[in-house]
Parts: sequence; structure tokens; C-alpha cells
Amino acid sequence: MQDYVLSKIREIGAKFEIEKVILFGSRARGDHSKTSDYDIAILGKDISLADQALLREAIEEINTLKKLDVVFIDEDLEDELVENIRKEGVVIYEQI
Repeated sequence: MQDYVLSKIREIGAKFEIEKVILFGSRARGDHSKTSDYDIAILGKDISLADQALLREAIEEINTLKKLDVVFIDEDLEDELVENIRKEGVVIYEQI
């Protein structure tokens, strides 16, 4: 799964010291098309709204024509989406 976009997302994950970055959706399942977006879930303890905005901005600045959808896994995220991420998600970055 080597990919310019995923590589840049890994770099951002390390810079912001978050716990995990998870790819989910069609790209994680392997049934994506050339124009499919990237669905990205971010897991971290107590990520402030300001840091969420900075993370989102950093990811959106990645040089790609594809859409990058970012969600933060917290208590406000719908249970169905969290379960979907758990089932099909692929961890692309994990803090050691």
C-alpha cells in the first residue's frame, strides 16, 4: 500500500504525535477506483479542537487531486461508523 498520499499522512501522524491513523472505505478494502477519495480516521487521546483543525489542514494541504475525508475517533463519532472503521480499517500509522 505504498502511496504518496499515505506516506504524507504517516509523516503528519508522526509530527502531531497521535496514536493511530487508519485508512478505511474503498481504499482499505481494495475496491477503489482511480478517482476514489481517501477516508482517514485519526485516534488520539484528548486531541483539542485546535489540534484537530491543524491536523485537518495539514492533511488537506497534501498535493493530490483526490478528496481526503478525515474523521476523529471520539465519543461524538457515530457507533456505526466506528464499527465500520474497526472492521475494514487498515492502520497506516501507529505511535510506538
